[in-house]
Amino acid sequence: MDTGQGGSKGSVTIKGSVTIDDLLAGSDTVRAALETIGGVWPMTVLIALDTEPRRYGELRRAVVGINDRMLSQTLRRFVRDGLVARGVMPSRRSCVQYVLTDLGVEVRAAVAEFASVVIGLAPRVAAARKEFDRRSDEESS
Repeated sequence: MDTGQGGSKGSVTIKGSVTIDDLLAGSDTVRAALETIGGVWPMTVLIALDTEPRRYGELRRAVVGINDRMLSQTLRRFVRDGLVARGVMPSRRSCVQYVLTDLGVEVRAAVAEFASVVIGLAPRVAAARKEFDRRSDEESS
């Protein structure tokens, strides 16, 4: 990331001419892009897709806890947004597979890096929650 020239003081340019200010100002394009991958299920499904084509059932088994409706919605959004290609497997007419597009591979790499950072911070978040809950219990007693 580079420091951008436009926008508010200290504005950070993310890619090209898009800045953090664009996100904060409510840019539909930026928010739509973040909406595609935002949340636990989209990020998890994206990581589960990896680089090999996966069938729907394989994804459902790989992403423990996701229900059919959420998986279907997530995959449909990924296909619509160009992150995933959907196709019928040549050997089986009724079997659909999903594979990351070039764009999906790029997004997946960024999501996997972000997830790695968050996983590393998880013990600190758990400790903060425990401390917050302890203080809340003391105050309510």
